[in-house]
Amino acid sequence: MKYLKNYIWAIVWALIMLVLLLLPSKNFEVKSVTFYEGFDKMVHCGIFFVLCIILYWESILKSKRSVNKWTSILKIVSSTVIFAFATEAAQQYLSPTRTADVWDIVADIIGIGMATFAFVFFYKREK
Repeated sequence: MKYLKNYIWAIVWALIMLVLLLLPSKNFEVKSVTFYEGFDKMVHCGIFFVLCIILYWESILKSKRSVNKWTSILKIVSSTVIFAFATEAAQQYLSPTRTADVWDIVADIIGIGMATFAFVFFYKREK
């Protein structure tokens, strides 16, 4: 239970992501706003970027700024990539109006990579 408490904001964000990704696509159609082609991929990239940043931040807080950088990266990247595949499977099998798309997974992984790059570049371990 303590583990879940340490990552509560990431869990909340993942649940919000899951709801948004499973909502019928017609809920996002706005007649007065013209979205450009590829906007969906930007959204996927952005929400997975935010998820990873929250996970890295909570990992740092949990360890009192002494987290092992590479262990943290391995755990967070692997879990978020699995989550990316799971969300696409959920869109394919649980949503009547959504379908799985390989390019959504690519966009998710790009967002994960951007957050991981930021973590590697900016995190300095306290001694």
